[in-house]
Amino acid sequence: MSIVIGLATVILVYGAYGYGINTKTGQIIQNGLLFVDSKPGGANIYLNGQLQSAQTAARLVLNAGDYNLTIKKDGYRAWQRNFVLDEHTIARYVYPFLFPQKPYTLALKTYPTQPGMVTETPDRHWLLVQSVESTQGNLSFDQYDTSALSKPPDVVALPKTVVTPADNSTFKEVEWSTNNTQLLLEHTYPGGHEFIVFNRTKPETSFNVNRLFKAEPSEVALKNKKADQLYLFNKETGSLQLADTGQGTLDQPFLKHVLEFKPYGNNIVNYVTDVGAPAGKVTARIWDNTKTYPLYTFNAGQTYLVDTAQFQGHWYYVAGSDTSDRINIFKDPEDSIRDPRFAKAVPLIALSQQGANKLSFSDNARFISAQAGQDFAVYDLETDNSYHYNVKSPLAGNMHWMDGHRLMGLSGGQVFVIDYDNKNQQLVNPSLLNEGGFFSRDYNQMIVIQPNSNGAGTVLERVDLRAGADLPKDKSQ
Repeated sequence: MSIVIGLATVILVYGAYGYGINTKTGQIIQNGLLFVDSKPGGANIYLNGQLQSAQTAARLVLNAGDYNLTIKKDGYRAWQRNFVLDEHTIARYVYPFLFPQKPYTLALKTYPTQPGMVTETPDRHWLLVQSVESTQGNLSFDQYDTSALSKPPDVVALPKTVVTPADNSTFKEVEWSTNNTQLLLEHTYPGGHEFIVFNRTKPETSFNVNRLFKAEPSEVALKNKKADQLYLFNKETGSLQLADTGQGTLDQPFLKHVLEFKPYGNNIVNYVTDVGAPAGKVTARIWDNTKTYPLYTFNAGQTYLVDTAQFQGHWYYVAGSDTSDRINIFKDPEDSIRDPRFAKAVPLIALSQQGANKLSFSDNARFISAQAGQDFAVYDLETDNSYHYNVKSPLAGNMHWMDGHRLMGLSGGQVFVIDYDNKNQQLVNPSLLNEGGFFSRDYNQMIVIQPNSNGAGTVLERVDLRAGADLPKDKSQ
């Protein structure tokens, strides 16, 4: 009994430190841990071609070594990648998305022309499609509930008194408020442009930013993703002002000589200025509740790439331009600026991506991507890995994050999806949308617009991303 208890204790201790014991030979085996999941769940797991007894979601204790992981489920395309599992380490592949082999599609509505704008609330609950009645500067939407796409849409309209009437005008989404009801729009018409805050649930409370503040801003941004305060930017003068929409007041500029800016949270602005920079150079700076700190000086350009996010309790700032040979990433830079040993921001890493014109954080803020045409540079904040790759499939434009791990865009007129490192490329379904498509809250449905098969107009279409046993018998649901 003592021997058994002692052996069990040894096995438990070794297991806690990532070791295993071959009970036949007594040899100590160094193990690692693999977590694997998928959407949808219940998929088969193959390691180096061998079917595992567990399905997703699963926790597997494996010998350290090289592996090929493949995830399969009937009716879906396989997902796979190679990875190395070191001893005493944990590998997590809990994000795989399985696309159907032959997606089931259902037309929702036919439009005589391609809608000028399609947008979706941040929670992916409501899809707004600009209707054909939007003329003379008037704007109305068909509003679809993505959790009940079989229901006809509601119609929501912007009051005519809010918009400057004009022919040949266009509306463009700027950003949504986190309350999922207010949408900041830019209205461009012959001879000018203006900004509108549209309330989809209470359209009568919508307002014209230019008229309210008697201003002609070049750009407008929500403060802290809310519509009660706005940043107004005048590109000609380089001034950045704060506006209170409740009081109708516009403060004096708190920053001048601004070339580009990106606000974050309640008191942070990441911005670019040429003040104090050598000829041909600019400096990215942080404005933090009245105080400013220098980040990084780099080549002046036509496009400036700045962004800020929080991930796992840390602040990350990114800055660069389309002419600089690198885009610097900073982790908690204010700490190093205040530290007398450094007295300046020390970059965490630099992405080598010259000519980039698109910079973005993934939905979960884990990944940072910089795109220059077909070329991408991606940095993983969690694992400290960098990826540089060229997408061979011709892209129709810039890609954007589908979720926390995948980029999406258009290639050859079809929705094109890749993992953050260019693995598991997928052509999903035809679409005319620059965004590729929009999704329901559970990602079971993708909504696209494509040409009508009879050549008359376009069709708003629902693409069911379920397959096999996951696809309900009543496919309209």
